[in-house]
Amino acid sequence: TLRDLVAHLSAVDLVIVEGFKTDTHAKVEVHRSSVGKPLLHPNDPNIVAIASDVRPADARLPFAHLDDIEAIADLVDELARAYPR
Repeated sequence: TLRDLVAHLSAVDLVIVEGFKTDTHAKVEVHRSSVGKPLLHPNDPNIVAIASDVRPADARLPFAHLDDIEAIADLVDELARAYPR
């Protein structure tokens, strides 16, 4: 599990992982509309923000555009402070 893997790390301030979609940690959904798959966030309460090439009309979550690296970094920084472990 992700929790087991993180237990093997030395002390760190932030861990960024890809995958582990069904775990219960806070997640940023990365979505590219051209892939044609639906967003996961409506059905996963652990998704706390979205990074995508298109802003979802009905999403009330924090959003950053995929092409805006600085906005994504700021979003991750804000979330890391909001969800300390």
